[in-house]
Amino acid sequence: MKERLAPPNMRHKTFQDHLEYLNPKIQGWRNYYYTAYSQKKMAKLDWYILQRLAKWVAKKRQRTRWMSSLSEVKALSKQYGLKTLL
Repeated sequence: MKERLAPPNMRHKTFQDHLEYLNPKIQGWRNYYYTAYSQKKMAKLDWYILQRLAKWVAKKRQRTRWMSSLSEVKALSKQYGLKTLL
């Protein structure tokens, strides 16, 4: 996640481009690691993914606070079909 979203040269990509890259990886993580005991850890990873996407949106829009972008990222992730680990 961090390697994909953090570099400045990735800011020109669209939200949909990032989701097309991330969705197969998230699906693979879910298939490989999912057990009944790992739901808390999967929820933390879901939060981390949303957090990194919100930070990317904030940097792309040159905002200093990323928490204000969180609701926008949640709406975009539903619109474009971001997969979750749970």
